[in-house]
Amino acid sequence: MTRQREAGYTLAELLVVLALLGIMALVMADGMRFGGRVWEASARKAEAIEIMSGGHTLLRTVLERVVPRDLDPGMPGDPDLFRASPTRMSFLALAPAAVDAGGVSRFELDVRNTATGQELVLSWTPLAGNPARQQRIAVSQATAITFAYARRDQDGTLVWRNDWADQSGAPDLILVRVRGLQPWPDLLVRPRISRDPACIYDPVSFGCRHA
Repeated sequence: MTRQREAGYTLAELLVVLALLGIMALVMADGMRFGGRVWEASARKAEAIEIMSGGHTLLRTVLERVVPRDLDPGMPGDPDLFRASPTRMSFLALAPAAVDAGGVSRFELDVRNTATGQELVLSWTPLAGNPARQQRIAVSQATAITFAYARRDQDGTLVWRNDWADQSGAPDLILVRVRGLQPWPDLLVRPRISRDPACIYDPVSFGCRHA
């Protein structure tokens, strides 16, 4: 009577299994590293989109609250008039809660060149209370940033121009165009208050009241 062969693994079989386990571990490690890189890239993209969306919303809110002011022939250099060029705006507006100013403030929008492209800087100085000047970068790392302004002519047709240096009141439409950032749609804003020579600005209703 012969003794039956005992069941078990040979050394070669163990080596093959260990090699397969090592390959699986490498594949899993590469997958985890790839997943980590994808997650980090997604997080950076989501943060950039959130920042751009916040800047877009802030600019829209401020420009909607522009306070129109007609030209006084006795004071043609009035610093509170809406004045603008293709890359700069200066105006009065009712400050939104997001800028922590309160009341009417003097705002400036400037396009600045940096080492990584162009940035759009929003600065403001409250007319009452704490007069400290503050600023916030609304857009950064853009290829190009430009402004345009429109007013309706006597026929009701919108006429666009790239400056607002010799005009009275505020434009009927303001366009902020940013290139080189996605997604950043063109910002087209209609100030809430129309140009009315008899207008007395009412910060409660964002409209005009008459004396």
